[in-house]
Amino acid sequence: MPKDREALLSSAVRRSITDLVAADPDRWTASRLAEELDLHVTTVRFHLDQLEQAGVLESGVERRDRPGRPSKVYRRRAEAVPVNTAAYVVLADVLAETLGGDEDARVEAATRAGEAWSRHHLDHVAPEGSQGEVPVRELLDVLARWGYPRETVTVEGDPAGRCQATLTHCPMKAAAVRHPDVVCAIHLGLVRGSLEGLGVQDPAVRVTPMVAPDVCTVEMSGALHAGEQVAEGLDLAHVRRRPEAASADATTSDVTTPDAPSPDATEGRSTSDRPSEATS
Repeated sequence: MPKDREALLSSAVRRSITDLVAADPDRWTASRLAEELDLHVTTVRFHLDQLEQAGVLESGVERRDRPGRPSKVYRRRAEAVPVNTAAYVVLADVLAETLGGDEDARVEAATRAGEAWSRHHLDHVAPEGSQGEVPVRELLDVLARWGYPRETVTVEGDPAGRCQATLTHCPMKAAAVRHPDVVCAIHLGLVRGSLEGLGVQDPAVRVTPMVAPDVCTVEMSGALHAGEQVAEGLDLAHVRRRPEAASADATTSDVTTPDAPSPDATEGRSTSDRPSEATS
C-alpha cells in the first residue's frame, strides 16, 4: 500500500469508515456513516473525500425506487493489478476467431458485447438536471474502470450537442493493433451503451483509433443536438496506416496462440461506418 494511504489509515476514524464500507459496499452514504459512528456528517464527508482522492474508496450512485436525488454510496476500491498485455492479445485472438465472419460481422458482434457489458455492470442513473447532454463526469468514470486514467482523457466541444473525447493512453494497445475490429468495437459499444443508460437520447458515437501514436478519439452527439450528427461507426483508416498493424504478428511473437485471421490490410475506413439514425 502506498505511504499516503498508510498515513490516511493511521486515523482510527478513517479505518472505521473503510472497514464499514468494505464489509457492506454500495450501502453506506455519508449520513449513514455519520449516524453509525456518532460523528457530524461534515466530518465524515471530509474523511470520505480524503479516502476517495487517495484511491482507498470509490463512490457510485445509490440505487433507489423512490423520488428524490440519489445519494453517493461508497465501496472499497480494488487494488490495481499489473496488466499482462500478452494476455489481452490472446483474448483478442480468441474473440476474433470465435466471432468469425467478415470484418463487418465482427465489428457488429463486438459492439453489441460492449453495449451488453454497459447494461449489466453500470449504475445507469441520469445526472440530475440532465437534458440529454453527454454526461462527461460519468463517462470519465466508465473509462477509468476500463483502464483509462482521467488525466489521459480530454473532452472538448459542447456536451449538450456534439463533443469529442481524446484518449492518450490505451491499456490494450497491443491487442487493439492486432484486432481493432474487436477491441475498438467493444469500446464503441461500451461508450454508446453508457450514454444511452445515462440519459442521452439515440446517441451517435464514432471511435477513431490511432489518429496519432497512442491517441484515439471518440466523437459523440445525441438526437436532441440541432446541428450535424456524428457519423456513427468505427473508423480504422489510421490503424491500417500504422506500421504496427503490418508487424502485429512480430510484436506478439512471444505469445503462443492459434493462427488467427489478421485484419484486412486494405487502407480505408471500416465498412461498418453508417450514418446515425438521428437527424439534425
